[in-house]
Amino acid sequence: MGLRDYIVSFRVLNSSMTGLGIVFAIILYSGWKPDIMVLVIGFLTGFLGSSSAMLINDYMDRYVDSINKPWKPIPSGRVDPLKIRDLSILFLVLTIIINIPLGAIVVLVTTIYALISYIYSFLRKHWWSQLIVAFSTTSPIVYGYFAVNPEQKYMLLATLYSLTIFTASISREVLKAVIDIEGDKKQGYNTIPLKIGLEKTIKLLKISALTSTILAYMTGVICRVSIYYYILITITVTIYLYEIINSTRNIEDKEKLDRARKNILYAMLIGLIAYLTTYPP
Repeated sequence: MGLRDYIVSFRVLNSSMTGLGIVFAIILYSGWKPDIMVLVIGFLTGFLGSSSAMLINDYMDRYVDSINKPWKPIPSGRVDPLKIRDLSILFLVLTIIINIPLGAIVVLVTTIYALISYIYSFLRKHWWSQLIVAFSTTSPIVYGYFAVNPEQKYMLLATLYSLTIFTASISREVLKAVIDIEGDKKQGYNTIPLKIGLEKTIKLLKISALTSTILAYMTGVICRVSIYYYILITITVTIYLYEIINSTRNIEDKEKLDRARKNILYAMLIGLIAYLTTYPP
């Protein structure tokens, strides 16, 4: 039971991406003149909030993970489940408390997103709980907006890009559910693939991918963004569409689906950088 195994449970890459997403949003909304304190609080909010959600998810999923992913820290016995639970509560509280200096509205936004991400793990028996995860991925864009309270012109950008992220995240969440379908069924979880079947799941993946791609370019056209955005978003879309198409052709190959899940995460990181470049200094 080493410290490394507990850190692994934080999902450092995912949590850091959430923190960086907030940092990018704050930089953009502030006209590239951010307040350092807001940047630090923003990153910590994203990292701690995401880590809290990851930790409680591992705690609640410890039995299904013993089937789907027995190598993870809890089912493999490398960490204490109760300590993981307690850490998740601590991180959840810290996520909210550190935002007090930024005012009541920011605390409210933080609380809403933090609780939504947290309670997802208690709603796994409902297929629509996967939509909660997709919604929570919009948090960097929305939190950054309220943390800075920027010019009105950024509202449309924030709205359109949040929709883009939401629809793209649905595909990734559905892929994860297909990978875990065996353990989810035994545990009594009701996911989208279990609800509609693999054939309709393939159609959903295609629709979600097409919609998010259209929204990504629509955001650029409507908001009149820089050429850098188009370059980076095209790279993002290329990786994303390739992995989705490949997944629909190999829907029962868990190894390929898991690789697609990881590569889509990397594509989303590039997408966050694209967002930062919408209005360069």
